[in-house]
Amino acid sequence: MAKQMLLNVIIKEEEKGYSILCPELNVASQGETFEESIANIKEAIELYIESAEELGILDDVLDQLGISKEDFKKGKIAPRVVTANVPIEIEI
Repeated sequence: MAKQMLLNVIIKEEEKGYSILCPELNVASQGETFEESIANIKEAIELYIESAEELGILDDVLDQLGISKEDFKKGKIAPRVVTANVPIEIEI
């Protein structure tokens, strides 16, 4: 049975499309449209997780996300990660 994970992504509009990064896993992709970039990062992350499982390092990846194997087995989960916008003052 497939499990769902909720991961953060950062999307940057580029001159010719979008670049996209999943900072929790350090997985990146891109696409010509916003929707294509989302589809591509999903595929890249799924391949990353599948490869981690095949290599026997899925526990390490889950630990990196702050997710226990028991949590993962329960179904839809989100990493224990907090994101925040931090104001920085810069004098130029």
